[in-house]
Amino acid sequence: MADRAANRVREQREARGLSQVALAERAGLTRQSVGAIEAGRATPAVDVALRIARALDRQVEDLFGAPGAATLVTAEADGPPAPGRAAMARIGGRWVSYALVQDAVRVAADGIVTGERRGKACVEPLRALAEVEENVVLMGCAAGLGLLADRLNTRPGPGRFLWFPRSSTAALRALAGQRTHVAGVHLVDARTGEANVADVRRLGHAEPIVLITLARWEAGLVVRGEDAGSIRGAADLGRPGLRLAGREAGAGAQRLLEREVRAHGMPIELARRPQVRLTGHLDVARAVAMGAADTGVATRDAAMAFGLGFVALAEERYDLAFPREALGDARIQRLLDVLVSGEFRRELSALGYDVRPAGERVAEVRAA
Repeated sequence: MADRAANRVREQREARGLSQVALAERAGLTRQSVGAIEAGRATPAVDVALRIARALDRQVEDLFGAPGAATLVTAEADGPPAPGRAAMARIGGRWVSYALVQDAVRVAADGIVTGERRGKACVEPLRALAEVEENVVLMGCAAGLGLLADRLNTRPGPGRFLWFPRSSTAALRALAGQRTHVAGVHLVDARTGEANVADVRRLGHAEPIVLITLARWEAGLVVRGEDAGSIRGAADLGRPGLRLAGREAGAGAQRLLEREVRAHGMPIELARRPQVRLTGHLDVARAVAMGAADTGVATRDAAMAFGLGFVALAEERYDLAFPREALGDARIQRLLDVLVSGEFRRELSALGYDVRPAGERVAEVRAA
């Protein structure tokens, strides 16, 4: 029943630290039978293949199906399911798909969405599902997350890391809905001034959530060089004719914008009804650089990326949130090791981040 060239029994056995004898005992086989199957000298019958798959906690097609086989996978979609290229991840015991559109076009696809069934995406895999299961999804608005994923993916070790830019609130919702492994967050509670903890507590997550700091950064107004003299702070946002770029509701940058508008006695509609609404720090900086807006709230590294002036408004702590149980995942441990490495800290520092608190475990949050 199996294609010998596609046999991945040995790969999966070794990934679990099992010997041939241990696998044989679990599957009710002899060590010689396991060795012959791994070497491609024997083709297992259906019942034997099922026993091996159960022993390795895998599907039969993961072990004996060809990597390019057109086995359809039904996956929860992060957004409306639409035909096209997609990345996938295994989170909470189920598959999740992510459309690879806009800037994500640079990411190699794990599969092609061919349709939908009861609101879920039907995905035709382009890679072996056992490989796709190693994917780790990072969501957040910090460009530093993209750098972290790229550095991890250029080093040997478990996991393929995928960064999807999302606002802090959207990333936390994805964490609560088990659509991301890690959520990046910079949300200051308006009542207490506390960073991130209050918003994470509101998730109502069944498991405790750990917060580990990526870095601190400055958020402020990005401006073109010719406007630097006329836009010196939030008090200038009410200037007639000024075109303001805003962010989506729930974004940390949007909260900061609204807070500054209120503090300077301007109508809140100024912040809530901007001339253009965008979905990330880099998008705001890009719009200002292109002349589509005069200013907007973004981070210092976004201003640097587009050669813009920067008027600091606040310093914020950017944390990574994930379930405490994930600390036992070798992929997450590798992420944390790279996060505190000297070369990664130097790179973030060159982009204007304060890396001194990088890697600090600042809180363990339980549901309210």
